[in-house]
Order: sequence, then C-alpha cells, then structure tokens
Amino acid sequence: MQQQWAEIDHYIESHLIPDDPILKQTLAYTDEQGLPDHLAVAANQGMLLQMLIQMNQVKRVLELGTFAAYSTLWLARALPDDGYILTIEGREAHANIGRENIVRAQLKPQIDLRVGPARDILLALPENTPAFDFIFIDADKQSYPEYLELCLKYCHSGSIIVLDNVVRAGDIIDPDNHKPSIEGLRTLFSTLQNHPQILSCTALQTVGSKGHDGFAIAIVK
Repeated sequence: MQQQWAEIDHYIESHLIPDDPILKQTLAYTDEQGLPDHLAVAANQGMLLQMLIQMNQVKRVLELGTFAAYSTLWLARALPDDGYILTIEGREAHANIGRENIVRAQLKPQIDLRVGPARDILLALPENTPAFDFIFIDADKQSYPEYLELCLKYCHSGSIIVLDNVVRAGDIIDPDNHKPSIEGLRTLFSTLQNHPQILSCTALQTVGSKGHDGFAIAIVK
C-alpha cells in the first residue's frame, strides 16, 4: 500500500501543486545536508497548511518544530508581506539548515527562528506578546499536551491550531504500545476532548508518501 499511497501523492502534486523554485531548492539543500525528507510535511500537506492560512486571513504564525524550514516556508508563502512567523527548533544542527533555507528563500514576511526547548522559549515570551492567528505543532510528540496548553496562552478567539503526526500508523490504539511519544498523543486526545478553551476539534487520518498518520485541527473558543 505504501507504494500506491506515494504514487497517488505524486499524482496529486503533479496536477494540483504548482512548481515552486523556492520549495524545490529548500528540499534540494536539505537533502545535500544529509537530512531525511520524511521528517518534513509532504507537498500536498504543505498546501493544506497554506490554504488554511489563506482562508482565515492569518498574519501571525507560531510553529513548533522548524526542522529544515520546509513547512515554515509553506506557511510564510501564504502570509501578507507584513506577516510574522515565530518558528522554534530544538536542535541546533537542524536550525542551521533551516536558517540557511530561510535566507535563500528571500520571502517578505518576517521569519523569526529561535533555537532551544520550545517550552522554555514559550514561557519566556513577554506577557504582552500579540496573539497568534495560526499555530502549527510538529515537534516531540510526548510534549504535545504541554505545548497545547502553552500555545493556548498566546491565542485569541478563532485561532487555529494544527498538530501533525497524531495517528502514528495506528499506534495510538495499540494497547501494548507505551512509548512516551504514543502516550503523549493519547494524553493530547484526552486533553482536547471537551477542553474549555476549544470551540471545535477533529483529527483526520492521512496516508501518502509519509505513510499512515494524521492531523489534529482545533479552533480556539
């Protein structure tokens, strides 16, 4: 099935995803540096993120998990020229590659890449930090419940939160799987259920070139 999923992704991308030299050079440079592309979103997933931003007239974005900045650039491309992205990466080696990809892209929205534990950086934000319109979380899965609560402090009514990799090939329903990442995702689902600050929320399974996984999407009350 994996081969078929990947071929269908390729079909979708060849018809619906415009050829973009900035994104192509980002993938090429990331590959040259020896980083695996499976850690980044697929192109059709990047387009979904872009469309969510466009539909909701987003100006301020928070991203947890820059990696090599491929998803960051998908987010930035959808913003107005005066838009702003705060993207946080925990690994210096990844951040260095992400920073180079951002510089090469030469996009007008401000991309503020900060390196360090996401928890520490979020807790250090000034109290008067303007709310973010859109939040994309694609970092260490065991910390998702904590990241959700921290991010909610910097949201307004109508802010959209998207969390990647929440299905993990069905591992979330495997009673014998007690990996910290999987337990973290289960806690996330429990936290999202009837959360007093969430207006509505769902999760969608995804299959494709990145395997079997899924997104959770929430709207802040």
